[in-house]
Amino acid sequence: MKTENQRLENDGGAYDVTESGVKFHHSAVERPAAKSGEDFLSRFAQDFSMKILDQPSENELVFEMIGVDVSFANALRRTLISEIPTMAIETVFMWNNTSIIHDEVLAHRLGLIPINVDARYFEAYDEEDQSLGDHGGESSNFGNEDSDLIAAQNATDQNTIVFKLGVTCNRSEANPSKAGSSTDSNIDDTIGTNTELDEAASAAAARQRHAMQTPNRPYTKHIYSRDLEWVPQGDQELHFPTIRPVHEDILIAKLRPGQTIDLEAHARKGIGKDHAKYSPVATASFRLMPKIEILRPIYDDLAEELVHLLEPGVFKLEKTDDADPPGTRVKAIISNPYACTMSRNFMRNEELGKSIKMTRIPNHVIFSIESVGMTSPGVLLAEALRILQGKCQRLINVSEEH
Repeated sequence: MKTENQRLENDGGAYDVTESGVKFHHSAVERPAAKSGEDFLSRFAQDFSMKILDQPSENELVFEMIGVDVSFANALRRTLISEIPTMAIETVFMWNNTSIIHDEVLAHRLGLIPINVDARYFEAYDEEDQSLGDHGGESSNFGNEDSDLIAAQNATDQNTIVFKLGVTCNRSEANPSKAGSSTDSNIDDTIGTNTELDEAASAAAARQRHAMQTPNRPYTKHIYSRDLEWVPQGDQELHFPTIRPVHEDILIAKLRPGQTIDLEAHARKGIGKDHAKYSPVATASFRLMPKIEILRPIYDDLAEELVHLLEPGVFKLEKTDDADPPGTRVKAIISNPYACTMSRNFMRNEELGKSIKMTRIPNHVIFSIESVGMTSPGVLLAEALRILQGKCQRLINVSEEH
């Protein structure tokens, strides 16, 4: 394994963090260019390393890559966001909708509900089949309704997941025992199906009944993602115990007495490049590893200001010893450079600005992935690398052909 300084020299320099911004400086030692592709790959294999740093939750992953160019990290980020397939609702057949939400808005809200299923078990929907349908391969100009019907005809259990939503708000002021009761245990009125929260909410409403209730106010029914009913197609039940939204408490609509929503929704495979609803990550980002150097010792009050106010978590206090100037109590030392956010707060103090040097290592990347929930971040990382590998192989094949 190579030292950090050797890696820095190999990459050609570092980013200096100054009060006015970030500037790149070239290292004094320039590494000769690779003589061939094999030489480049040999160097990359020798310099590259990867380590998991943290996994705050089952949907979050933080890792570092050493010996890679920023362009590779950015390609990985873009692949995670826009090129890993997932399943999302694409076509909605609206049989009846008397709510105040327009059909298009309701369909859009349904499409943004993440579905907890592995898209690798499904085939991609063939858009050419949708355009041709059963019309003998002849091109034709069909309206949106006809296109949706053709899409339904081409749907199979290998490329489509079907959900149904049929809800009606039947309660009204004509049933006061239901409409005004603060102890109603109907599942539609619960807070995430949490009994303790329901009881607390009921008690609070009972105490504030005179302030919270409006005379002749109609009942409102809340429609959540848990109201979506999965309709298995073909042999899907044999392969999937159940297919549900990632979160059951996503609000879809609100209904007043007499209003109804009746629809059928088809989920298909897609990628974030086509629509953001297919993106499997809530965020995928990276930053360059900070490198912090203490140029001059920092003692006592100045050290405490640095540790507790200006850069918390990056430095820590340590008792002085015989090697330090007499009369000093504590000194600041580097504790965790990973916690540095490049805030440059220490530069507000002129003396601290002269005592600390902060740079960024251009070939050391700290990467963060937060999954939406249908796929673990580790699997997403593996899939993104596989997709990048496939692109590289296609480029090699094309270059060899020409």
